[in-house]
Amino acid sequence: MKPGLRPPLVIFFAFAASFLLYLSGLVLPYSLFAHVAHAPISFPEIARREPLPAVAFLATFLALFGLYALVYRTCRRHPRQVSPTLILLCGLTLALLLSLTYPVGAGDVVDYVTHGEELFYYRENPLVVPPGHLPDTAFAHYSAYRMAPSNYGPLWTWISALVVGVCGRESLALNLLGFKAVAIAAYLAQAELIYAVLRRRHPDRALAGLAFFAWNPLVLYEFAANGHNDAAMMAFSLLGIYFWERRRPLGMTAALTLSFLVKIPTAPLLPLFLLAYMCDIRGEARNGAGGRERDVSVRSPARSEAEGRKVNLASLRRVLPLVLLSGALVMLAYLSLPDPLAALTNLSTRSGLLTHSLPAVLSLTLQRVGLNETAAGQVAQMAALGAFAVAFILQLARTWLRPGAVLRHAFDLMLFLLLFATPWFQPWYVTWAVALAALFPRPEAPLQAGLFSLTVVFSYVVYGFVWFWIPREANWGNTLGITLMAVATTYLIPWGYTLRVWGRLGRGGR
Repeated sequence: MKPGLRPPLVIFFAFAASFLLYLSGLVLPYSLFAHVAHAPISFPEIARREPLPAVAFLATFLALFGLYALVYRTCRRHPRQVSPTLILLCGLTLALLLSLTYPVGAGDVVDYVTHGEELFYYRENPLVVPPGHLPDTAFAHYSAYRMAPSNYGPLWTWISALVVGVCGRESLALNLLGFKAVAIAAYLAQAELIYAVLRRRHPDRALAGLAFFAWNPLVLYEFAANGHNDAAMMAFSLLGIYFWERRRPLGMTAALTLSFLVKIPTAPLLPLFLLAYMCDIRGEARNGAGGRERDVSVRSPARSEAEGRKVNLASLRRVLPLVLLSGALVMLAYLSLPDPLAALTNLSTRSGLLTHSLPAVLSLTLQRVGLNETAAGQVAQMAALGAFAVAFILQLARTWLRPGAVLRHAFDLMLFLLLFATPWFQPWYVTWAVALAALFPRPEAPLQAGLFSLTVVFSYVVYGFVWFWIPREANWGNTLGITLMAVATTYLIPWGYTLRVWGRLGRGGR
């Protein structure tokens, strides 16, 4: 066998094995067409919370992550012997296969269908009026959250209406496939953008970055099987980064704004990149046209101060239109919906909820020592918000000092949000970190996100099975027991490795 043929054969072996694992472990046991009539229903309910399906689920993902690591390692070591088209086509094939799985991980995609039906057929705003309040809907009774308004952005609300308008009201299965198609299209867009950015930044790592994202089992499961709109949110975020790399601030601002108009968590990325753009303008102005350094030794302090003010004013003038563009897009998006002012209240519909997170542990612990549930929740929420505010200010300061490293700062901020400061945490949120980590050539960021995407899979079994196997221990401390189990299995390894990485970087290590 020729040495040059070995890496493609490794990829083919990993693809064939992954295909069989997805087929036998997810698609056949949890077929979309077999279970759609019973929605809302979850993976543990279908499996009747028996031990064998739980073990099979974890074993399937452990094997898939092993094959995924093999593919990533092969692409890192042999970037010129494996075609990016092969990597992408294999990932797409796995995604299409998984689209035939019922969304066993979450019922969010069913909610998208109900929101789309409401806007398209009833001309009501799902951010204001819960779908369950409308008469004679075709899909609301399938949704577990039909009595709650949507907490997504106006752009996603219009996308939902478009999908339901195209798919019609006759078949829930067809509508679920429609939303899965949107998620898979966004998955492809993310993969293409990751490869395009890396080809410009680190050509020798472009293939590995593509494989890291496109073959990630959590990404494929959450997007193709569960159909989450996080795929669209991150596609717009990566488009903004793509424009940033090509120094197109208008496109960057528009894309990052559209990202949080799908879903709000990526909103902090826009200020980071706008600050980096402003710092770049200041640097260019100080160095003169074409980047030529000017001799400042002969200037008086007054003249230097005056020129500094001019530079700052010029940079602000160039950033202000971008801020206005973002504001205009937000205003137009909300004004396009019925009852737009009331729709703004949807941003806080789940702000008081805590689950599967460090803030949730804090809240439940405070209740154990005597604080009432409302006060404990408020303290935990404020602590999470304060911690994130400090992290955000820190990343802004780092960006001010090193605007060229804004991508690293954005990744660190989102990772901090996920690991420490998200009160209402869900497994598919980790796909945000996977998409951003794929853009880095050094192994630390991919390993941070890769470990997190593996450990978070265990939470499906902890909450869906273990909770019901040992209810006494799980419900100890008003569910503090099960929360500690879920947090320990999900976070301990990512916390340890991430703190180690941040500590080394903080000391100036490589």
